Order: sequence, then C-alpha cells, then structure tokens
Amino acid sequence: MTTDILKLQWRMLVSSFLVLLVAAVVAEARLSSEFYATSCPQAAYIVQKKVDEFVEADRGIAAALMRLHFHDCFVRGCDGSVLLNSTDSMLTEKEALLNKGSLRGFEQIDEIKMELECACPGVVSCADILALVARDATVKLGGWSWPVFLGRIDGAGSFADEVNGSLPERRDNFTKLVEIFAKVGLHAQDMIILSGGHSIGQAHCGAFFERLYNFEGQNVTDPSMDPEFAAMLKAQCPETTPFNFMALDTTNGTFDSTYYWDLLTNRGLLESDVALLSDPLGVAYAIKAVLDPYSFLFEFGLAMIKMGNIPTADPYGWRKHCAFTEPKYEGVMISRRLSLDLQ
Repeated sequence: MTTDILKLQWRMLVSSFLVLLVAAVVAEARLSSEFYATSCPQAAYIVQKKVDEFVEADRGIAAALMRLHFHDCFVRGCDGSVLLNSTDSMLTEKEALLNKGSLRGFEQIDEIKMELECACPGVVSCADILALVARDATVKLGGWSWPVFLGRIDGAGSFADEVNGSLPERRDNFTKLVEIFAKVGLHAQDMIILSGGHSIGQAHCGAFFERLYNFEGQNVTDPSMDPEFAAMLKAQCPETTPFNFMALDTTNGTFDSTYYWDLLTNRGLLESDVALLSDPLGVAYAIKAVLDPYSFLFEFGLAMIKMGNIPTADPYGWRKHCAFTEPKYEGVMISRRLSLDLQ
C-alpha cells in the first residue's frame, strides 16, 4: 500500500512538469498529441487494444515492438522505413545484417494498420503506429506511460546499406555509443536511459559468446563477469548452441530498473551494456536508477519522446500498407500538418 502511494505521489509530481518539458522537445518537429483528434479520434485506442492482445498472447513481442521503433528512428529518422519490404530495385533495412532474422513484429504492425485503415482510411501513418506501439508495449509490461506526439510522415526509401553505422551494435564501447546517438541528435544521457530498454527482451547466446568463451581472443571468460552469472550463462548457452536465447536482464518480462542493478553487480549481458559503466556518467545514472526506480521510468518516457522526434530524412506521405509504397499520396497527413502550421 505504501509503495502504491509513493508511486502515485511520484507520478503526480512529475506530471506537473511533463507538458512544459515535452513541449520544448516536440515544437521543432511540429508534432501534436491532437493530430488525429478529428480525423481518427479512436486511433490510439485501436492501437492500444491490439498491443494488449498481442502481449497477452506473447509477452516477448513487447520488446520486439519497442525495438522496431528504435531501429526505425535511427535510420532515416522516424519514417516507418524499417517496415518496407525489398523490391527488385531496393534492398531495404529489413535485409541488413543487423536486422535480418532479429527483428520481428511486422505481422502485428500490419494487423494494426489494417484495423486503422478500416476505421479511418488514409489517415494514420505507419511511423506513428510504431511510436504508439512502442509506448503501449512498454506500459503493458510495467513501464510508465508517456504522451505520444503524432503527425510523422512515412518515407518511401529504405536501404540496407544505411543501417550499418546508424544503429548501435552489441560490441560498441561507450565512446562509440555516444557517437551513434549524437548522429541523431541524442546526448550521452539519452543513450544511457534508452539503453534501459534492455529491461525487456532477449538476445541470442551468440551475441555474448566472446565474453563467455573467448574474451579478447584469450579463450577465457570475461573476468569482470560475476562468476555465478557466468556459470549460469554457460549452462544455458553451451558453445554448441549459439541460437539459444537469454533474457537481457534478470526480471525478463517486467519493465523496470533492474537492468541497471544487473550492470552494477557485474551481471550485464552484452558488451554494449557493460560499456555504460566504463564512464562516470553511466555509473552515476545506474546508481540513480537503482535508488530511485520511478525516476528511470519517468525519464525513459521523456527520452522516448525525444527519440520519436528524430526528423525524417525524406518524407513521402501516407502509406496504405506499411510494407510497401503506392503512387505518392499525401492526403490527410499533409493537409492536417498544414492546418497545424497555420494555427
């Protein structure tokens, strides 16, 4: 009961500052929480209802849906380009080495898009669906909600060769991670907070085999890893089974700040996770998140708002189907954007 009261008090305190904080973040991107208020007022409800259904059937899909939004925004901006299928003339982001075989949730996005098209034809962009889905999937597993500002314009281009160098990778050090995030206008603090997205989800055993079996090419286990944790990983991930899965933190299936506790107790999984503690800024934030988990839940939402406003490199219009483009049609999306600009 006391915990519930504290949680409520925390939410009431931070909510009073939320509007002012996010207004500055989204002003330049010209997005609006009321973008579909008249053209499709039921859009957010439709998305949330479908996400709830998906996660109730498969809790693991929540992390996959969140990850789609990340991978979309870091390449060409938040334009839904990660959803596009390859064509005879275009090998898309789906086919890039970092994405192929690891991203999922495309069928769920298609199903949501179909329902939205039935309710409000030609209105809701695929990029906006990804932003809403990431929020709703996080909340479904225990995260705090945040306002999703809408009005993103879908892109028509999607190129596999743009993925490498645009997305953070599992073996990146702190400096490299900061560089990758800086390319899209995010700061080191944003990177540390958004890394907390690894509170949910899984990784192939092969993603951390070097740490278990051949650290720095020496055929040894990473000495910084907790020995009991290493033994558990080896039991779950013998050298012969690189395609088994392991949870990214010890409370897999619950979105919380345990990810940072795992790092502080030498139970981080990926090299890029452990790298956060190589810098004083990462250490300080990990300690803060553990001591004040509510602050992390709140700040994660703010960081997601900021990430969701990475500008589109080549806006195209509205896509009827998220997996491919049609003859250019801007429709309600552009006219609604113009009406907002005139206000």
